[in-house]
Amino acid sequence: MMCKKCYGKGYAVKEVIPGAFAYTPCDCEHAQLARQQAEEEMSEFRKRLREAKERLKMEVSG
Repeated sequence: MMCKKCYGKGYAVKEVIPGAFAYTPCDCEHAQLARQQAEEEMSEFRKRLREAKERLKMEVSG
């Protein structure tokens, strides 16, 4: 079932003044799953970045 606040996007959009929008995270299940997936992806990216930095240090010092 789709959230009526965010329509499955994970964030709610509200027009503050004409042409200016405010984005707020939604607290629905879809938003929580999206945040969890983003955190996992960021964790994997940081791991790969650390590994790349270590390889670069080895190549520069060697």
